[in-house]
Amino acid sequence: MLRTLWDTTAKRILWSILAIAALGAFAYAGYTMYNYKKMTREWYQPLTEGAQPEPLIQSSELPPGQGAPDPAQGQMEPSLSSILSTKPPQEIYTKPTPMSPFTMLLIGVDSREGERARSDTMILATVNPAEQRAYLLSIPRDSYMEIPGHGRDKVNHAMAFGGPALLKSTLENFFSIKINRYMRIDFDGFRKVVDELGGVEVNVKKRMKYTDPSDHTYIDLKPGVQTLNGDQALDYARYRKSDFGHEDSDYERIRRQQEIIKALANKGDTMQAFLKAFKLMEIMGKHIKTDLKEEELSSLLVTYYDPEHNHIETETLQGADERIWHHGIKGWYFLVPKAERTRIQEKIKAVKTTPAANTSSTEKTSSTEKTAQDSPATKNTSPNQPTSPSPATP
Repeated sequence: MLRTLWDTTAKRILWSILAIAALGAFAYAGYTMYNYKKMTREWYQPLTEGAQPEPLIQSSELPPGQGAPDPAQGQMEPSLSSILSTKPPQEIYTKPTPMSPFTMLLIGVDSREGERARSDTMILATVNPAEQRAYLLSIPRDSYMEIPGHGRDKVNHAMAFGGPALLKSTLENFFSIKINRYMRIDFDGFRKVVDELGGVEVNVKKRMKYTDPSDHTYIDLKPGVQTLNGDQALDYARYRKSDFGHEDSDYERIRRQQEIIKALANKGDTMQAFLKAFKLMEIMGKHIKTDLKEEELSSLLVTYYDPEHNHIETETLQGADERIWHHGIKGWYFLVPKAERTRIQEKIKAVKTTPAANTSSTEKTSSTEKTAQDSPATKNTSPNQPTSPSPATP
C-alpha cells in the first residue's frame, strides 16, 4: 500500500512539474510575441508621414486581426493576455503564396551630435521570398549620381540633403527601378547589438590606425583573429583613412562591412542570442526605422528561417574612382558606366523572376570576393594614390 501511495504521489509531482514547465514555456512564448509586436511598432515609420506603402502581402493572405492597430478606429495596443491566445508566426505564415518579390534599401547611418545624418552604408536588397532568394548590392558612398533638386553629387550626400526618401528616389532614378521598402539603422544601435551578443570574431588582416580628434575618431586595431566589441567592430567596418599614409578603397571597406554582417548573422542563431532576445528587441526597437509592416517581417522571418535553403548573393557596384571637377574643386568620385547600370537592372529583374535553382553555386559563393579583387577601381589606382577621400558633409 505504501508503494502504491508513493507511486501515486510521484506521478502527481511529475505531472505538476510538467504542467509548470508547460505554463512557463507558454508564458515565455507569449511574452516573446508581445515584445516582438512592440518592437515592430516602435520601428515602423513610413517615408512620408501618413502615407502607407503598397502591400507586399495581399489582404486575402493575412489572417484576421493582423496589422498595426488604428487608434482612429478605436483599436488599441493588444494586451499580453490577448497575445497569449494568438498563433505563432510559423502557423500563420506557412502558406502556399508568400510575399511578392520586392527591393529594399538598407541604410547604415552615421548620426553625430550637431551634424546632419550621413548614409555610411547603402545596400540594395532584392528579395524573392517564394524562392528563398536574396541579392544584396553594396553601393560605394562616393558614387556620382544625379540627386533630385541638388544636381550631380556623391550619393551619400542625398541622405544629408533629404533623408531616406531622397536617397531612395536618387537610387530609383539612377537604376530605373522601383524600391518598395527601406530600413535604416544607426551606428549606436549597431554597437549595442554587437556588445549584447558578446562581440564578433574577425580576422584583422593588417594594422588599422587612424586618429581624427575633430570628430572623436580613434581607431587602433592590430592584425590577427580576435573578438571585437561594438566600438571596434564599427571601427573595422568603417576604416578607410590611415595614419600610415595609404588609404583603403571603398571596395575594401565594403568587403569588411559584408564580413561583419555575416559574423553577426552567425551570432544570431546562437543560444546567447536566444537568451538575450528581449534585450536585442528592445535595442532594435529604438535604433531601427523601416516601413516594413509587422506581418511582412513575420513572413520574412518564417521564410528565411532555415539558412540551408536560402540563396543569398552579395555583390558590389562596379565602376572606377576618377578625379573630376565639381563645384570648382577637383576631387575623387566613383563613376559607374551605363553598361553596369543596365546589368544591375537585369540582375534585379532576374532575381525577382528566376527560380533559385537556376543560380549557379559559383555565382552564389564568389561574388563578394570577385568584386573586391577584380574591380576596375582596384586595378586602375596606384598603391600610393588615395582612391577616394572621405566626403565632407555638404
